[in-house]
Amino acid sequence: MQTTVRAVSSTSVASSPSNPTLLSRLDSLAWSPMHTRIAVALGIAWVLDGFETAIVGPVLSSIAAHLHFQASLAAWVNPIYTIGMLVGALVFGELADRLGRKRLFMVTLAIYAAATILTGFSWNYFSLAFFRFLTGIGIGGEFSAINCAIDEFVPARFRGRTDGLINASWNIGAIAASGIALYALGNVGGATWRLVFWFGALLAVGVLIVRRFVPESPRWLLARGRVSEARDIVAVVEAASGAQVVVDPNLPIEFTPLVPPSGYFGQIAELFRATPHRLFFAFAVNLAQVMPYYGILAIAGIAIFPAVGMHGQQIPLLYLLGAFCGLSGQVVSSLLMDRWGRRPTMLLGFTLAAIGSIALAYALGNALHFVLSFAVFSVFSAWVGSGAYVITSELFPTHLRATGIGLSVAVGRIGAIAAPLAFYALFARAGVAPVFVAMAVIFAAGSVALLWWLRYGVEGRNRSLEEMLTQGIL
Repeated sequence: MQTTVRAVSSTSVASSPSNPTLLSRLDSLAWSPMHTRIAVALGIAWVLDGFETAIVGPVLSSIAAHLHFQASLAAWVNPIYTIGMLVGALVFGELADRLGRKRLFMVTLAIYAAATILTGFSWNYFSLAFFRFLTGIGIGGEFSAINCAIDEFVPARFRGRTDGLINASWNIGAIAASGIALYALGNVGGATWRLVFWFGALLAVGVLIVRRFVPESPRWLLARGRVSEARDIVAVVEAASGAQVVVDPNLPIEFTPLVPPSGYFGQIAELFRATPHRLFFAFAVNLAQVMPYYGILAIAGIAIFPAVGMHGQQIPLLYLLGAFCGLSGQVVSSLLMDRWGRRPTMLLGFTLAAIGSIALAYALGNALHFVLSFAVFSVFSAWVGSGAYVITSELFPTHLRATGIGLSVAVGRIGAIAAPLAFYALFARAGVAPVFVAMAVIFAAGSVALLWWLRYGVEGRNRSLEEMLTQGIL
């Protein structure tokens, strides 16, 4: 039976060992196989994003030849996918706050699976572009519901490394995409680019089946007043963790305010009213990590690498080197999130990413030095990329969390669309070195945002999501 309660502040009930709240019980649990299943079933979204972002590059020339469209049109395939991600993040973030995490992470994955299957059936350029747009909507919609659900289940002391390692799986998807595409094109030929997209769909369908068994977020249920359902789910997680299951219905409850659905623009407006400093901080961090990475990723193969003497097979090998170095950087930063804390880890990452960008500019005259600098740059650009999603997902109250994440991701995608155009224009006008200097400036802006957070923000390490709302303005 659903229990309805009046809205109360998330700090209205104190938690102590003798007076545990429902959510403090959830945060104090040991890691269990159930946590692993939830993290894997939901976190596969990042593997799919990495796969979809990287899959088009190796097969695009084959698609263009088979569907008979020109290179000028081919250049828009990935930006169209990114625009779809922007739309998906905006639309489904707000819906995940109003309709629930589980309903949305099932819908968004189904959209992705259907769209990538249809991509494999594309018959001309416009059908390809439309299906890639839909694929982007599905993946963009995944970000909000997925990050919310994972954060709202995982015990506080594991939250940083769990989020970070899941984000690191983006590079696993990118590496897999390159390998699968190169193998398929080299061993089968013809129109086998279609099989590459169907592989992603097959993976998504399998994950969709597994996600059916992931419960709804107890925090979201409490924020909607569905107390008895939240108690039941917490009891299941407690049992899976080997903890003593507490069934007393009179135990105190701690939860974010119960807010009735206010419509899309009402939810956005409330986000700006309730958490303006946190929201603009999330915008700044997302832009600072997305713009240099996506900018260089998009134009390196057609402009930067050839300009420094890298050609032919050297270019995909450099991309592969970047993916492996990025994965190592994300793993290290993820482990430091719960050891050092979010703020020092991210400040170090942004600062070293800026230094790595300057090192690229100085290494232009020597191929070995350039490759080594590119490896260092890849480590720290991915380092802050992973961490940005960790801290963004912790900034907002439960009833606004998905909306805040979605809006932040959408702003980041605007940067991902604008950066390649701006960097290419800068390259055409002034050469390679100024592009790297511009990247360093953007990363340095991220360092400034982190210094602001150090002064006014709250550290997320070992803190519950509810506790973070009561301290600092960030």
